[in-house]
Amino acid sequence: MKVFVSGGGTGGHFFPALALIECLLEEKIDTVFVGSERGIEKRLSDKLPVQSHFVQAYPFMGRGIKEKLISVFKNLKGALQVAKLLERGDKAIIFGGYASLPLGLACPLKGAPLYLHEQNSVPSKTNRLLWRFAKRVFITFEYTKRYFPKEKTVKTGLPVRKSLLEGLSLSKEEAIKSLGLEDRTTLLVVGGSQGASFLNQIAPEVFQKTGWQGIHITGERDYEKLEGFYKQKGLKVLVLSFSHDMHILYRASTVALSRAGASTITELSLFGVPSVFVPFPHAVGDHQYYNAKEIEDLGGGLVLRQEEVSVERLLEELVRILKDHELFSKNIKAFANTLACEEIKKYILYEEGK
Repeated sequence: MKVFVSGGGTGGHFFPALALIECLLEEKIDTVFVGSERGIEKRLSDKLPVQSHFVQAYPFMGRGIKEKLISVFKNLKGALQVAKLLERGDKAIIFGGYASLPLGLACPLKGAPLYLHEQNSVPSKTNRLLWRFAKRVFITFEYTKRYFPKEKTVKTGLPVRKSLLEGLSLSKEEAIKSLGLEDRTTLLVVGGSQGASFLNQIAPEVFQKTGWQGIHITGERDYEKLEGFYKQKGLKVLVLSFSHDMHILYRASTVALSRAGASTITELSLFGVPSVFVPFPHAVGDHQYYNAKEIEDLGGGLVLRQEEVSVERLLEELVRILKDHELFSKNIKAFANTLACEEIKKYILYEEGK
């Protein structure tokens, strides 16, 4: 038996897939990755520790009629490519996004058991299409239960890479020291893997008004400009375009200002870092808002729509968290499941096929 795993197009789909692959390899399971020729997974293929196939896949949503026809053709062609790889007894799990569609379509063609994982509160179009063929749908947020049949749905949380989980043993003192920071209130600003221009615009004003120590992950585009700004103003803000050592940054942080992607929320919750969430307003189905709202309802963070944000309002909400930090931290910690990979793996490996 081989387990086929697909997730890509964006880092939000790729990295949870990679986390599960690492978990399957620990059991010495023969694992194969399937991705798109045009997605982020192709550029990050050196991170894949398994045999990989990159096939034709093309996004459908938000495209014109001509591009939608191209998408249908390419995705069907990709599905046929993948179908040739599947053998009797193989199983598959997909993590949504257009890059997962070829594997998802190939499974019913070959009679292979299919599992889905939906990261966000509002499911991707790919998962909404494919759940009918799936044995199980694994979810991260309670809100998602309204989209799939109860008997198929299992809340496991989001798979997280082992390197991040191992970082949970790091002490706050060690993290602060390794970053050259001081032992005081530290604000983490993070907009996802590519940064977020809106947060990059408003965060410098927050640091100027408060003098707080900070860690600001800017993305490539704004890195030099913001690094220069903080130096000029004499502010103690560590500026990074990107980091492969997020466990250190989370452990050193007191509170965060962030977008509300599923991976960011899960990672903040693992380390007990409460946040003021400013959901990306153009996220499909407004899923970032519903992601963040679930954390707010748990008492682990606060949500501001982007149009509601001002420096003064942000400061009010951040101070509100800091005044009751212990409770906010405890509540956001309750969201994460460190055993997400293990639980998903058990279903895939040991659930009897239909």
